[in-house]
Amino acid sequence: MTDSERGPGGRPPMLGGVDPAARQPDPPAGGWGMPYGPPGQGYGPTLSYPPPSTGSRTALIVAGVLGLVVVLGLGVVIGIVVGGGDSSSESAGASATARWETGTYSMNAITNACDLVDPTPLTTWSPTPKGAPEHRERRPTAYESGSLKCDAGYTSATAGEFPMNKAGMSVEAEFTNGAAPPFYDHWKHADVATPEAESASGEVTGIGNQGYWYSEVRGNLVANMAYIVCVQDGNVSVRVKISLTREQGSPAVRREELDSIARSQVRRTLDGLREK
Repeated sequence: MTDSERGPGGRPPMLGGVDPAARQPDPPAGGWGMPYGPPGQGYGPTLSYPPPSTGSRTALIVAGVLGLVVVLGLGVVIGIVVGGGDSSSESAGASATARWETGTYSMNAITNACDLVDPTPLTTWSPTPKGAPEHRERRPTAYESGSLKCDAGYTSATAGEFPMNKAGMSVEAEFTNGAAPPFYDHWKHADVATPEAESASGEVTGIGNQGYWYSEVRGNLVANMAYIVCVQDGNVSVRVKISLTREQGSPAVRREELDSIARSQVRRTLDGLREK
């Protein structure tokens, strides 16, 4: 290009009226790449031009794929850890259930249900036996799994100050076979599902597969108190009910006392019915 063809200052003439030195390069194909944004927005240094070479893009793609593999790998590891924790919890629960289900019970050796019962703690509140304890045994048949019951009672008729005070204990055991639901479910529904006024209930642990307690008080001048402990273990359900009639002014009876007697009687009954 001759000097006459050059513009002022020796620069090539502007094409289309635009100075080539003032033109900005076009953005790279695909737009502004991360981590940098368009120039002038404060996202760090601008991209250099010309655009990255094919080799650089290949390196970025490989890095991205490796990153994705690492993330997926971490996800698999986390899933295994969480799944392992859940499996451990389920195994622990299954072990506890299996431990309780090892008990097998039978009434074959029992001729009198009251041989399983110790009602003497009731003399704390009423000292005089109310006749001989009554018992009932129903042997297993093709239609029934068997059951037994003992009722014992005491009075205070000759004890002086509170002749109307009474105490009683009822101990029942119901057996089930195969996949039949335990009689425990029936008792719990009857005792706890519709509690009366001045009643309370809770869970019994440490005896059998499952258990509950239930207490209620009715009346004022003469209060009728009931305390129940019911437990299901293996193929038998055992229910102990302590009943007290207390005149107004009688010494207070603590629920903890009744609970201790009832639980002890449940254990005694289960021990007597356990197959040796």
